[in-house]
Amino acid sequence: MREFDTTFIVQPEISEEGREALILRLRGVLERAGATPLEVDDMGKKKLAYEIKRFQKGHYLSLFYLDSGKAVAELERALRLDESILRFLTVRKEDQVDDVDARRARSVELEKSRKEKAAERAAREAEERAQREAARAAGESVEEPSDDDDLEEEDVYDRDRDRDRDRDRDRRRRDDDDEGDDRSPAGE
Repeated sequence: MREFDTTFIVQPEISEEGREALILRLRGVLERAGATPLEVDDMGKKKLAYEIKRFQKGHYLSLFYLDSGKAVAELERALRLDESILRFLTVRKEDQVDDVDARRARSVELEKSRKEKAAERAAREAEERAQREAARAAGESVEEPSDDDDLEEEDVYDRDRDRDRDRDRDRRRRDDDDEGDDRSPAGE
């Protein structure tokens, strides 16, 4: 058996319940194809390197599983058909997993620690939210948490400038190529 990792990006507005339903459906696809699902790593919402289907952010998930390689095509087909999936990538993590039971046990431990960390993070965010609400109720000015992924004005300017420069360069090349095609060979 080989270990595979399929990482995929889900549209950012898909709810927690929607993501859970998607994961259950993908696990079902794997089980029907004879694979052994191991764990799911929810990496959270992140800014994309470039816009995909008009989205600048996406929710990253990784699905780890054991298979001989046949389930990969079925899983990727399911991902391709799902409109909420922006991108996906499957990589082979290990060529040969000898002790499947040990790998499953390790996955259970990782899954448990991830859930504990997520619960701690949720509790911390709820506490911070409650503190902000209490400060608002007391009439104090409250600073909302900033979104670190927002682009600075200068970064937007640089990105637009680079895009315009590349577009103009491509137009000049295309115009130069068109002029070269219109010329007839010498002597005709």
